[in-house]
Amino acid sequence: MKYFLLTFISALSLSAVYSQKNTAVNPYVVKFINYYNSGKTDSIYTLLADEVKSAMPVSTLNVALLQVKGALGNLIKSEYFKGDNNADSYITTFERSGPVLYLNYNKANKLIGFYVNADQRELPGTVTVKTASSLLKGTLSVPDMATKIPVILLIAGSGPTDRDGNSLLLKGKPNYFLEISNALKLKNIAVLRYDKRLVGQSTSTKTEAGILFDDMVDDAIAFIKLLKTDARFSKVIVAGHSEGSLVGIIACEREKADAFISLSGAGLPIDAILKTQIKENYSPANYAKVALMIDSIKAGKLLKQKIDPDFEGLFRTSVQPYLHSWMMYDPKQEISKLTIPVLIIQGTNDIQVGVINEQQLKKGKPDSQLKIIEGMSHILKEAPVNKEQNAATYTMSDLPLHPKLISTLTEFVNSLK
Repeated sequence: MKYFLLTFISALSLSAVYSQKNTAVNPYVVKFINYYNSGKTDSIYTLLADEVKSAMPVSTLNVALLQVKGALGNLIKSEYFKGDNNADSYITTFERSGPVLYLNYNKANKLIGFYVNADQRELPGTVTVKTASSLLKGTLSVPDMATKIPVILLIAGSGPTDRDGNSLLLKGKPNYFLEISNALKLKNIAVLRYDKRLVGQSTSTKTEAGILFDDMVDDAIAFIKLLKTDARFSKVIVAGHSEGSLVGIIACEREKADAFISLSGAGLPIDAILKTQIKENYSPANYAKVALMIDSIKAGKLLKQKIDPDFEGLFRTSVQPYLHSWMMYDPKQEISKLTIPVLIIQGTNDIQVGVINEQQLKKGKPDSQLKIIEGMSHILKEAPVNKEQNAATYTMSDLPLHPKLISTLTEFVNSLK
């Protein structure tokens, strides 16, 4: 993905070998973070090396930093990344999920380069999978057990969602996939979660305009195959959240897993879901216009008219082929094809996917288990019924999972024969 953010100055190429240097916090990095969060461009300018100052006026720096802050928010923490005899590089993370900011300092602790890019760190438990058109990165969390244990593959929902359940579109990090992984590890259940292609550390040879729904299915299948060959695991269970539910259903049709779990998954085709959401949140006039646009995309007729700014993000030209390919699937029909145990989980306070969807999935797979969790939201946490208050919880990183979620997951996994 080409980030919409500016690449500022990259004045050096750091060695790929990690330094053994003391990783204590650099006070000059702390200064940069404090100045950035306070909007003090002039103060940041004093941290730059002379050669960088000569290449970048204060006005240019100010515009660039405003653009970054508007897209990714404040900086929240930093750590030493790597270096050589000439310079050291630090990674600073934003309050919104996605790319990180690299800060390159010379030995005089002057900034000689800083730029926004994907996070290149190899974290503990990192797993890499290659498909025909993607290179995917994920995290495999495995309890320390001598016997074989079950493993769950978590598949993220729509939008730029990473392996932790965080989205570039949200200010804040709900971390619901990370929390599920940590909680299930304590229950002796392994979890593999991954960045979607073009998100986090995962890449794709296809641009957004070339990616179709089946590409997401292929990515999930690649991870299922990987887990099925791992001798540590007794069973491979696929769990898809939101859009990831349909991805997981189809992946399990094509590469059979031992069981499937739908987490807040749609039971109606995505065009019907979109119409419902827009009807609930926009005027009748806007709904009528958007309904026609949705019907056109479903018919394979890409939109040529100028799109209202309110809907440009959803119906931009580059994403219309993906939407069309997604609309070709009916979750109720697809889940009926599964011959493995299925658990359907839905919260009553989900403001994105109503309980009617889980009822449709149940109709498609009558022998599935359906668990309705009172008070659970779309992001699998406890949240109020009020839409605005509910949506506000999406950015709360300290809000725990709904207390009944992990026990529901654990009981199902342990019941599998």
